[in-house]
Amino acid sequence: MSNAGIALQEGTGRARHDPQRVAWGVLLLAFAMFCLTCVATGVGVYYFLFQSTSPLDMELRVGRGSIGVNQQFVPLERDLLNGDELSTGTDGQSQATVLFFDPQQQRRLIATVTVKGGTNLILRRALRPRFDWGNGQYSIEVQDFAGDLEVFVVRDLAGSFRMTINTQQGNLIDLGASGRYSVSVREGQTRVVNQEGKAALIPADRSQGRDIPEGSQGTIYTESPNEVSVVPAYVNLLENSTFEDTALIESAGGEMQVVARIWGCRNDQVSAPRGTYRTEIVDGRTIMRFVRGENATSNGETRCVAFLGQSGRDVSGYDYLEMRASFSLNYQSLAACGWQGSECPLMLQVDYVDEDGELQTWYHGFYYLQPQPGNPLTCSSCRQEHDRVNEKSWYTYTSGNLLALLGPDERPQTILNVQFYASGHQYDVSIGEISLLVGQMESAQAAAEATG
Repeated sequence: MSNAGIALQEGTGRARHDPQRVAWGVLLLAFAMFCLTCVATGVGVYYFLFQSTSPLDMELRVGRGSIGVNQQFVPLERDLLNGDELSTGTDGQSQATVLFFDPQQQRRLIATVTVKGGTNLILRRALRPRFDWGNGQYSIEVQDFAGDLEVFVVRDLAGSFRMTINTQQGNLIDLGASGRYSVSVREGQTRVVNQEGKAALIPADRSQGRDIPEGSQGTIYTESPNEVSVVPAYVNLLENSTFEDTALIESAGGEMQVVARIWGCRNDQVSAPRGTYRTEIVDGRTIMRFVRGENATSNGETRCVAFLGQSGRDVSGYDYLEMRASFSLNYQSLAACGWQGSECPLMLQVDYVDEDGELQTWYHGFYYLQPQPGNPLTCSSCRQEHDRVNEKSWYTYTSGNLLALLGPDERPQTILNVQFYASGHQYDVSIGEISLLVGQMESAQAAAEATG
């Protein structure tokens, strides 16, 4: 081979494996990898600092009856984890409350969900931003829901809030702010009542639904599964039902105390000691608290009353009347409601005038201590047995339609006042809500048919 050919081959080999070009290629590749690593690290750090989440603490407290968690019976209370499945007894009276706490805010209460009888759901997850400076929100997700829930979200949270509830039919309930909500899925119908807050209801086959304004209820009926009917919710005849409107007054003993406006409260006792009543803020919720202690062995009462105007409130134009109360019985010294069935640690009372102009009174009581042999579980004027609930657990009572319970002979014409009181020797009771709701049972169904 000629020298020229050899030189050409050597030159071609040098061009193909030029060390300078290889070095530049390696350098550029390394720089690209470095940039990619920096970007990925930056994104990862940003996500970790501002978008990552950590779980909320969840605690189940049983108010009454039988509650199952992952098909295991829970008698009183238990910590919960993401993914737990909850079910309540089908007796209609079983009830439990799930409390959501922020572990990074000294276990501050974020929300409570009251799970009523005949309810099934999965707590998919409950999260908070990992760091307080994060851009995330408090988030609670519930899946496969059927039954009844009451949702309370605390005011003035450190971040925004969102709770989504997916029903077994695929409908989505979206709760997006502090407030109070009622959610129900029964016989295929999905209903949301927005008492206070921000709510939306989205049908299964729709990407968008309808907002449910405050004081309204939204319903998806089985006859119109792709439509959301929005109508006014039942009207609460009582002002300041949750005792949040307060005033500072001087008590009979000269001490200053915080009381709830609208409600007039007093103590009655055979002998000392006197009971006490006051409003408190517990876990972000304003409550009315009745206490009588000091080893009292004589009867005493602590009572609050709200009058519905000077001459009462006419309810003859309604076909639905319901009493609601949310409370916790912290202590009682008497068994059940005493030997006459009238000394319950919490009694509800409604004074009214019937259609014949006769003065009538409806009572209902609650206790947690077992009755002694021979003790009655109704008072002489009561129409139903008193309800036994668990000690130191929140319970929400709903009377159902009192108009059906009382019957035509005692049907209310005018509601005069609503009272709640503690009676007995020693007691400690927390009350979170007292409401009296009225409305038309068929209004929502009629509205749905009109728009369908």
